[in-house]
Amino acid sequence: MKRKVHIISKYFYPVTAGIENNIEKTYSVLAEKEWDVTVHTSRDTYGKKDVLSDRDFIKNLDVKRYKYNKFGFFPKIDFKKADFICLHNFDIFPHLIILIYSFFLKILGRKRFTIILTPHGGFTPEWRVFPKNQAFFKYIYQVTLGTFLINFVVDGIRAVSPWEKKEMIKKGIDPKKVKLISNGLEDEAYLDVDRLVGKAVKSKVRKLGDYIIQIGRVCPIKNQETAIRALSKIPGNLKFIIVGPSQGDEYKKKLVSLSKDLNLSKRVNFLGVVRGIDKYYLIKHAKVMVHMAIWEANCNVIHEAWSQHLICVTGNEAGLSVQIKNNINGYKLPVFDDEAVSQKIKFVLKNYNSPKLNKIRENNMNYVKNHSWRKVAERMERYYEEVKTH
Repeated sequence: MKRKVHIISKYFYPVTAGIENNIEKTYSVLAEKEWDVTVHTSRDTYGKKDVLSDRDFIKNLDVKRYKYNKFGFFPKIDFKKADFICLHNFDIFPHLIILIYSFFLKILGRKRFTIILTPHGGFTPEWRVFPKNQAFFKYIYQVTLGTFLINFVVDGIRAVSPWEKKEMIKKGIDPKKVKLISNGLEDEAYLDVDRLVGKAVKSKVRKLGDYIIQIGRVCPIKNQETAIRALSKIPGNLKFIIVGPSQGDEYKKKLVSLSKDLNLSKRVNFLGVVRGIDKYYLIKHAKVMVHMAIWEANCNVIHEAWSQHLICVTGNEAGLSVQIKNNINGYKLPVFDDEAVSQKIKFVLKNYNSPKLNKIRENNMNYVKNHSWRKVAERMERYYEEVKTH
């Protein structure tokens, strides 16, 4: 059955972090199945405001963009004809406006659409990265009005990790509403990247030599700083490759300055955004994935690394503390312990083809076989229909 779906997200393509990638990869599959999908988003990127076009069509998704102000934006939706309103992240605005509007429709018996919330960790965030005043008001909102509106108005919740599901229930969300559907992998993850990637990329990677890699936004929550400090304790020419957009300039400037202070300027490389087959080629030819993020709900790039047989060294916080199991699918360490990180990198390099590390690679490959974005989208489709019929 053709469904009319409206997605609400502050950012969307060309922003390509975890939430945006999740939306694009899953709902484009539903659009192939003739679901009518509209993405309502801002005209902002991470670094610039009001720079994107008002309208776009991306992989069969109708993208409508709005000017984002202190009260967010209110998307132009014909609620009477909507089948699903899909809220991604858990921002105060515009989510609160939509939830309150839906609240009044429900008590009046006029709510006909189904609301699906996918917080991506937004209901259980890392409070340390918020300014204190903002954290205070957001926290008060979430534990009072936010929780009430979710339990009363939202019809279904997709948690992207076991950790997120557990944390939401612990904070008062009705467990009957929460369904675990984890993130997936792009089709390129399952291809022969060595055969398909272009000569220019091969040449660039060859010139890099040996390197460790981290993929994700350049921002404090991703904590690229610890990997840089760890690199300073590893002699030789091993490089640290940072892939992803900068969320503001200040943290990148800090990392550049730190690299210079530690005499690592030639060993720390910022490659910016790399997509598709090129990204997987970079991952495949790295020595270690280092991801010492101080917070993740569920880390997509860890699955990407697993698909290319890459051993992961991660932080032991939030979702990563559950996603990674020591000696089973990788290694997790205290997020700011650069000495421990350096020692673990040395261990992996020294034992690169050992039976122990090959067993970890085998475990990870068995996991990713059934976690393509297409399979995730199909699970979402079944869940959405299930929620709508109840």
